[in-house]
Amino acid sequence: MTGAPTRVAELIDRLGRMTRELQYVDGLNPAQWEALRFLSRANKYSRTPGAVAQFLNATKGTVSQTISALENKGLVSRTPSDRDKRVCLLDLTAKGETLILRDPVKRIEQAVGGMEAATGAAMVQGLSRLLTALQTGKDAPLFGVCAACCQHISPGQGCGSADTARCGVTGEPLSAEDSRRICVNYSED
Repeated sequence: MTGAPTRVAELIDRLGRMTRELQYVDGLNPAQWEALRFLSRANKYSRTPGAVAQFLNATKGTVSQTISALENKGLVSRTPSDRDKRVCLLDLTAKGETLILRDPVKRIEQAVGGMEAATGAAMVQGLSRLLTALQTGKDAPLFGVCAACCQHISPGQGCGSADTARCGVTGEPLSAEDSRRICVNYSED
C-alpha cells in the first residue's frame, strides 16, 4: 500500500491529465484556456504578458505565442499601459468574455460543488498549502487575491484616511473589483 504523499501525487497527476484533456474544446488548447482564465481573474497589475508567463510558469516566448493565437481568434486585445509604455495590458474582448463563461474547467467546479462543504474546504486548505510549498521552493510569485495581500491597504487604514483601497506596492487606488482579483504583487508576509 502506498503512503498518502505518493497517493496525493498520483491523484494530482491524474487530475491534471484529465483537466488538460477537457480543455481541447472550442478551437483552443489548454495553455490558451489557462491564459484566458487567468486574464478573466487578474487585476490591472497582472494583465501583462510577463504576469501571464509567471502565473502559468511558462517562458515569455511560449506565452507570446499563446497571446498571439488568442488575439488572432479575437479573444484578447492589447493596449499600451498608461503607467509604462513598454508594457502592454491584455484584456478579454467581448468574444473572450463570452467564451470564458463556457470554461471547460467548470466541470471540476461542479464536481467539487456537489461534495460536502467540509470536504471542499479541506481540499482548498490542503491544495493551497501544497501550492504555496511548491511555489516557495521555486521562488515563484504566489499570486493571491489582492484584498488578502499584506500590502493591501483598506479604506481608512494606513497613513491618511483614504475612501478607497490602495495597493501598498504601487500606492495607487484600487477599485473594489480589482481588490477581488488575482495580483502578481501578492505577498503573505
